[in-house]
Amino acid sequence: MAIQNYNTVAGRNLIRAEQEMLKRVETIQVLGQFGQFKEQPLNKTDTIVFRRLDPFNKTADGVPDINPTNFVGVEGTTPDTNTIGYTDVSVTLEQYIVLFKYSSKAALMYEDNIPQDMITQTGDVIAEILEKVAYGGIKSGSSVMYANGSTRAGVASVLTLDTLQRAARGLAKNRAKLVTEKIKPGPNFGTAAVDPSYIVFCDTDCVADIKAIDGFTRRVDYGTAIKPVHNREFGSVDEFRFVSSPLFEPYLAAGAAAASYPTLKSVGGANLDVYPVCIMAADAWAHVSLKGHGGRSAISPTHIPHNKKTPGNPAGQFGFVGADVWYAFCRLNENWMTRIETAVSALG
Repeated sequence: MAIQNYNTVAGRNLIRAEQEMLKRVETIQVLGQFGQFKEQPLNKTDTIVFRRLDPFNKTADGVPDINPTNFVGVEGTTPDTNTIGYTDVSVTLEQYIVLFKYSSKAALMYEDNIPQDMITQTGDVIAEILEKVAYGGIKSGSSVMYANGSTRAGVASVLTLDTLQRAARGLAKNRAKLVTEKIKPGPNFGTAAVDPSYIVFCDTDCVADIKAIDGFTRRVDYGTAIKPVHNREFGSVDEFRFVSSPLFEPYLAAGAAAASYPTLKSVGGANLDVYPVCIMAADAWAHVSLKGHGGRSAISPTHIPHNKKTPGNPAGQFGFVGADVWYAFCRLNENWMTRIETAVSALG
């Protein structure tokens, strides 16, 4: 005889927890909504390989080298044949786990809803973990420019339009394409179209200097014809769309001597802080999660109520709230992303 037990179907408390965590993740994540996305099937190893087609007859810089005279046909003669090549980029999934524990007394007598607040906090922490993993990846790319000079230790200028345009020139030479889509928020990992642009990611400390760039257009002045690429987008100039986050932290005290530049920001006072401003073209990086792990969103929530008695908790004295996620970030093409290391104004 069939019986509807508590565990016959997934408890709605877990589904609700997953949905609430996902909402918190989407609010915080910026980098997670751009780039390529791939789900690794279960039981298919922990390593994912992205394969890209190499440019024809690519140079050491990774750009095509095509000479039209090499393709001129000769009557009655079979032309020379060519081959194609590929570059593989591999990445290994890592498991990230957040776990909270609470006592039955806290759940029964504390004035706040401890388990619910833990669910909220789990979403925030998971989001920051994934975002910081991605940020660590993009700011470690090999393509770098400096607001002035040629080293991080010499940085002593704020971001300018000229520097942005030089970065765009390099991306264009490398055949980088403008971003035309982003990952759609939600559990299904679809994509959504965006207006063609280079997406620029920066710390919130950079916002004032970027707004001072000649030709800058505030987000509120876009009108109805242009949709922001992200809710943290704050404006644009030329083909650049700027998105800020407090998680895109600087290299503290890594620039020039602060005493010579009193109008620029320095936390410690000895040397200027240096901010990576990361510029992304299409398909520059990718995210990977484990398909089918836990819930629909790749976040596998944990909620073991205090009153669920087990051999390890026979008196129902404690419960757990948390989540885990398998995730990896990888740079797919160093030529299609770059960063500008810059100082920022002290603002008084």
